[in-house]
Amino acid sequence: MRVVARRMLFLLPFLTALLAVPALAADVDFPPPDTAVNARSITTYLDLARHFVPDIKGTDNGYVGQKRTPLRHISGKDYGDEATDTLGFYDIATTRMKADGKERLLVLFDFAQAAKTARGVAVLALYDVSGEPKLLDAADIGLDQSTYFFDQALMSVAEGSDVILTMSTHFNSSQTYTTQSMIMVQDDRLELIDTAFLFNERLCTVERQQNVRYAANPSAGKPYAPIAMVVTETVTPTNADCGADASNEPTGKREIKVTYTWDTIAGKYVADSDALQKLAKANEQRF
Repeated sequence: MRVVARRMLFLLPFLTALLAVPALAADVDFPPPDTAVNARSITTYLDLARHFVPDIKGTDNGYVGQKRTPLRHISGKDYGDEATDTLGFYDIATTRMKADGKERLLVLFDFAQAAKTARGVAVLALYDVSGEPKLLDAADIGLDQSTYFFDQALMSVAEGSDVILTMSTHFNSSQTYTTQSMIMVQDDRLELIDTAFLFNERLCTVERQQNVRYAANPSAGKPYAPIAMVVTETVTPTNADCGADASNEPTGKREIKVTYTWDTIAGKYVADSDALQKLAKANEQRF
């Protein structure tokens, strides 16, 4: 217990200082699927998509296909292939990142855009585009109906190494469900660091918002800097006359803070608490 207490005393000032370091947002592009990947290539983004859905083609309802190449899920074997008869997208998202000092292209194919499923099929693909595009690795990162790069798509954790930030989400009239993912690249392979499940809702009496922010200082650790993740939950009254639906739901703001540090022996990032798991369980109880 004393060791844990000393570690927390060390991390708290670090976390406070780290969150003052602004994280740079990466440029995310949405190139037309039939355009070349770069000026040196005749390969189009649609050609890249056909590696995962070989029969995909343009239709009146976006780019659609039925065949699918088997692919691992970033979360492991517990996530089997989503059963669907149709796969397709309207647009794709790309961004340039650095991995182990090398420039790489990331392409996100959300194949559930034109074919809605309970858990979408979203392929994140990593390419070397120093010449003709070379596929280095790919994984299904879909954890909900729709998957996107987060507003802050990349976060530098070392000189020449970025962490990838994505989100999978769906919503109904009064609730929004979002799973945030942190992904890194080691030896040109995509690896999941962790996920966080966020839940927004509007009741008659209160509105709940959960937002996340990340920060890392590339000079603060070797070989990779610690990552600070903070989920801010804000519960505000609606001031509506709810009658029999009135409740005593507490209002206010709280922060859930988790710091990830690199474990050299395990070769992965390790969280300093189970706060995100506890948040996920509390959110699930509100469904």
